[in-house]
Amino acid sequence: MGSGWHEWPLMIFTVFGQCVAGGFIVLALALLKGNLNAEQQQRLVLSMFGLWVLMGLGFIASTLHLGSPMRAFNSLNRVGASSLSNEIASGAIFFAVGGLGWLLAALNKLPAALRSLWLIVTMVLGVVFVWMMVRVYNTIDTVPTWYSIWTPMSFFLTMFIGRAGCWAICCCASRVWMAGQCVCCLPFRYWLWS
Repeated sequence: MGSGWHEWPLMIFTVFGQCVAGGFIVLALALLKGNLNAEQQQRLVLSMFGLWVLMGLGFIASTLHLGSPMRAFNSLNRVGASSLSNEIASGAIFFAVGGLGWLLAALNKLPAALRSLWLIVTMVLGVVFVWMMVRVYNTIDTVPTWYSIWTPMSFFLTMFIGRAGCWAICCCASRVWMAGQCVCCLPFRYWLWS
């Protein structure tokens, strides 16, 4: 039995992916429902750069788990049939749609109506991505600790808890103020149930 160090890249990918999906959801809801002026919205959009850096680091870490980064493309060979291929494909789509939309929004090239659509679609893709992560582990009946209700619960709980950290970091970086105080300093109940 080894020390488990070879599993760290996979753990980093999984946790970062869940946190980014949750962080994006809460930031997108702030942009959609936060009553922010145009300058505040733009600063909040720019602060999302940190989310995409985390997602990129997660994907880089996941290629290290394969032994050789050149094997990454082989993991997409069975999209639709393999849970692992579905996870990587859904993560790549979430990353691509979110990152491209962020780039267009950061450069002020995304109209307001399309930005709302981008935020909603990317939120849905983030939830699908986390669900595909769950399916990788929750379909292996030979590992009883993964083949239980606790796997989806723990993955979505990580997304729920991790979003708070992403929310606080991005909002403090953007210095967006609502109700007379910095968004990241708002009461716990606001960002927990936003």
